[in-house]
Amino acid sequence: MVSSNTRKLHILVVEDDPDTARDLTELLARAGHRGAVAESGVAALEYVHSHRPDLILLDLGLPDIHGLTFLNRLRTASMLPLIVVSGMDKDRVAALEAGADDYVGKPFNRSEIVARINALMRRIQTTPANESTITVGRIELNVPQRRANIRGRRVHLTPIEYNLLYTLMRSAGQCVTYKDLIRAVWGDSYAGDYSVLRVNISRLRTKLDDNSRRGASCIVTEAGVGYMLVAN
Repeated sequence: MVSSNTRKLHILVVEDDPDTARDLTELLARAGHRGAVAESGVAALEYVHSHRPDLILLDLGLPDIHGLTFLNRLRTASMLPLIVVSGMDKDRVAALEAGADDYVGKPFNRSEIVARINALMRRIQTTPANESTITVGRIELNVPQRRANIRGRRVHLTPIEYNLLYTLMRSAGQCVTYKDLIRAVWGDSYAGDYSVLRVNISRLRTKLDDNSRRGASCIVTEAGVGYMLVAN
C-alpha cells in the first residue's frame, strides 16, 4: 500500500534484460511510482534529455556502452539521483566514484529497492525551513535550492555530495565523525562500511578544490575520527 504522503516519482529503469526491467517497473508501480525503461545507454541519455525523470535505476551491463561510461556521460550534464542495480559487485566503488548515489547488488531484495529509493528522495527533499544560505570561506550554500557556489561559480554536486557538504558546513571548523556523517547522510539504518563515505568525500573534495584554486584542501581528514571543513 502506498502512503498518501509519498510523492509519485517518474523513474527511469536502464536495463537491457526484459524480465528484470519488467520486475522493476512492476515493483515501482506497486510502490506508487511510474517506471519507464531504456534498454541501452544511448536510449537512456536521450530519455533523460527529453523527459527529465526524478530518479534513475541503472544496470551496469548495457549492450552498447558500459554503465560506468553512461554514468560519466550523464554526470557531465545532470545530477539526477541515481541508484546502480547490478550484479557487477566488483564495480561498486567505481560506480560511486563516477557519481552514483547508491548501489544495490543483484539479485536484489524488492523491499530494499523501494526503501533505498524512498531514503534517497527523503534526503534530497528535506530542507530546513529556517535556513536560506550558509557561507564558509568562499563556499556558499543556497539551502532552499540545494546549490553550492564558490566565488559565484556553481559547483555541480550529486545529492549525496550536497548532503555531505551541508552537514560539514553546519559544523565548519569542527570534526564531524564518520558515524555522524553516515547517520546524517545515509540514515540510521545504513548497514554498509565507511568505503562509500570515503569515496563520496574524495569526489566532493576534488570538486571543491578544483573550483577554489587555493592549494590546500578545504576538507581536512582527522585520521580515524572523521572530517572537518575549514575556510581557505
